[in-house]
Amino acid sequence: MLKISRLTDYGLLACVYLARNHGQVVAAREIAEFYHLPLPMVTKVLKSLGTGGVIHSHRGVDGGYSFDGDAELVTLGELIAVLEGPWDLVECETTDDHGMATCAIRVACPSRRFMFGINRAIKGAFEQVSLGDLTRGVMPLAVIDKGSLSSRGESLR
Repeated sequence: MLKISRLTDYGLLACVYLARNHGQVVAAREIAEFYHLPLPMVTKVLKSLGTGGVIHSHRGVDGGYSFDGDAELVTLGELIAVLEGPWDLVECETTDDHGMATCAIRVACPSRRFMFGINRAIKGAFEQVSLGDLTRGVMPLAVIDKGSLSSRGESLR
């Protein structure tokens, strides 16, 4: 089943913390203490986020990490890709380093067309949520299933 790893969860928390402290250099220890997380795990995800170009690392006595970009332009999908690597819901959508499908039965699979659509819909939903949305703790209206709200008698306003 689709499940975000603990490291990715910690990485998202670290991104939110850094985005809320935009432009400030923050030590890994500060983030770990704020969320009560193990420092080695926080350090590991911060290194991945730095290597992925999402955040900047600063060396030295007053070193740490900072987020200097626009939180509205960084998507949840991009963050997951940096932290998890390339991913797809089903193997028939996964390709190797040469762009070839890794699934041996892809051509004959009766569910491929449906799974392709579901895979794209899930990835599309992740692309609609920005780091800014995460920092505010809000879900963009485009991602919310408006039909499920109206069936429960709730309003979007």
